[in-house]
Amino acid sequence: MLVSMVMKCLSLKSIVFCLTLICLANRSLAQFNTDTMSSARIFQLSLEELINIPVYSSSKLEQKQSEASNVVSVISNDILMRMGLQSVNDILSFQPGYFITQDYERRTVGFRGMFEGWNNNHILMLVDGIPFNDNLYGTAYTWDITPMNFLNSLEVIFGPGGALYGSNAMSGVVSLNTLKVSNINGVGRANLRFGSHGYQYYDIVTGVENDDFGVIASYAGMSTNGNEYFSYDASERVDDYGNSLRFKTHDARASSYFFTKFYGKRKYDGLMFQFHQQNWDFQTGHGWLFNIPDRPENMKEFRRIFALRYAPLRLGKKFKYEFTSRFQVHGIDWNMRYYSNGALDGYYPDGVSEYLNTQAKDLFVRAQVNYSENSNSIILGAESSTFFYNGDNSHYANIDMNTWSSPDDLTYHRLNPWLEFVVDKPVFNVAVYAQYLSPKFFNRLQVTLSGRYDRMFFDYNDLSIPSHPLKSKNFHMFTPRVALVYSVSEKLVLKAIYGKAFRTPSPTEMFGYNTYTLASNIDGLKPELLTNYDLGFMWEPLLGFNLRLNGFMMNFENQIAYSVANKNLSTNIYSLKTCGVEFAAQYAQKNFTGFTNFSYSRRFDEEILDSTVALSKSKVTWAPSLLIKLGAMYKFNRVCLSALGYYQNRAYRRESDQFDGMSNYRPADYVDGWFTMNARGAYRITRKSEFSISVRNVFNSERYIPKNNQYPFDYQMDGRTIIGEYVLRF
Repeated sequence: MLVSMVMKCLSLKSIVFCLTLICLANRSLAQFNTDTMSSARIFQLSLEELINIPVYSSSKLEQKQSEASNVVSVISNDILMRMGLQSVNDILSFQPGYFITQDYERRTVGFRGMFEGWNNNHILMLVDGIPFNDNLYGTAYTWDITPMNFLNSLEVIFGPGGALYGSNAMSGVVSLNTLKVSNINGVGRANLRFGSHGYQYYDIVTGVENDDFGVIASYAGMSTNGNEYFSYDASERVDDYGNSLRFKTHDARASSYFFTKFYGKRKYDGLMFQFHQQNWDFQTGHGWLFNIPDRPENMKEFRRIFALRYAPLRLGKKFKYEFTSRFQVHGIDWNMRYYSNGALDGYYPDGVSEYLNTQAKDLFVRAQVNYSENSNSIILGAESSTFFYNGDNSHYANIDMNTWSSPDDLTYHRLNPWLEFVVDKPVFNVAVYAQYLSPKFFNRLQVTLSGRYDRMFFDYNDLSIPSHPLKSKNFHMFTPRVALVYSVSEKLVLKAIYGKAFRTPSPTEMFGYNTYTLASNIDGLKPELLTNYDLGFMWEPLLGFNLRLNGFMMNFENQIAYSVANKNLSTNIYSLKTCGVEFAAQYAQKNFTGFTNFSYSRRFDEEILDSTVALSKSKVTWAPSLLIKLGAMYKFNRVCLSALGYYQNRAYRRESDQFDGMSNYRPADYVDGWFTMNARGAYRITRKSEFSISVRNVFNSERYIPKNNQYPFDYQMDGRTIIGEYVLRF
């Protein structure tokens, strides 16, 4: 009841009022600490120091990037802003191995030659070490609905992190480390952006602290008309002469994000409470079933997250401990249009529309203890998460999706629950994990041994049998990691890493029913499993200059995607074996920093599990195999200039994607490679204010992302976009 009352009061006006109060209080209470690395000095570090910020997420212990037991990178908030990177997707797309992709309307990122579908992106997102993935699809919200304004830094683990973090940590772990008051240079910061395609963005962040406690709050809002263009779709609509028609895709979207964090200091250090309110709405691009809607849709969602952690520093103590909990509510309000009037040769005279208003909840709990003595470190932990679904607030359609009988003209039907298999039946996951981090043997070799055991279990009603009998199901998985880090010298470090990760099928992949949005597969789905090997080195031949070379081999089993063989049934479509190499170089001095990276992936075997997908044992498909990225930033006096370049080679199709007459719509064998460049110029007007202009896709390159399977379109990416930004620190 109390939570409900609070949320009813949490309007935009109240958020702004809270931020204003914090700003006013901060003027009298906050004192800026310039003596610690964790303070606002991170915005004033030399560029040489910025490339050596320590990481925590790799082993849950602070380590140098070169000595971490994963391939890992860290980026400061200052670099993000000056490079014009506005989302986690932006950041990842310029990291080695990651590439830009899209499925349905959703922008996402692929990794090491692996196609990514709409329903999951195989990335685990942490916020201050707490898992923040969606509870319905398992997705990490890496696109522009998650703003960067409350970040102090961001860490990226490349590849599997399942040995410590469990499900979803397959293509990487992204750890968002949030601001404290001492990280803000002054009372607060506000941003305002305007740009092409009706783009608008604004945010504010501020905070206050005293000797014992601190509180920080931020708000961000965004809206855009998106990337709309004329395209073919899968509706087979034709003009009077029998020519296929093109329609304008729908991509308008908007979002808002309120974040606040309360934390303790000194004797209360380690106490933290967070609240996140995330709202967004979107349009479906080519349509949910690749029929561009003939009438407006209304797609809205929200997430409300409460997180509480107590992890005191206990400096000088052998034992440290952590207790963490997080409660998430994910709400959906969708008004969808699947087919236009007369679709499927008149079978749907009034088309197909569905309305769904529902929500799901989950509760996450973790207890962890660390023991350190004589450079030995042991971590033991236990986690549990529980998913709750109690039915829908409203669910109906203009056809009977309960029985899928012949449509009735102009009749709306009340539909049974969206996830009917598990109404009022919790889904449990319990896990235990351990890690041992050795001292440096011979002052050279450090060994990390990690392992985690997860077990998901639940009861459900079998809807395929008329009596709907109660059944039980479980998945269990053990994921190990072994990492050897050998310091040849202070400047040269060798790494050999073996690790596994997994992803259990999500609730929407298993429990969907009575809907066109999902075609779930509770009986047939297997967990996705990744086995990965990395071998490489990091070398710092000069101060401020480092090199990284890494070879990898991975076996990705049972990837889950929507299958056209079974009317978009969630299906394990294939298992892929891929190897490759990644190279990265970064240089930084007082006024200049630059980087470049190169990655190449090669498919060397695969097993097809879906009859509609053609075999391609020796060629990367649906994704580029070659990626080259580069960037540079130069600061002088009041001016800061930066540029980013991105190249990916052609993405090959499979034979199963091809059809008669395909060349009338799109190239039959592959999508051409492309290069794009972003540029940003900023001018510091005063000590507290700055104006910048960013140009994305400077050369207005024509860029396409391949659509898999037999559809008459590929995804066309944005043309040139210009954004002006004003930043005020106060």
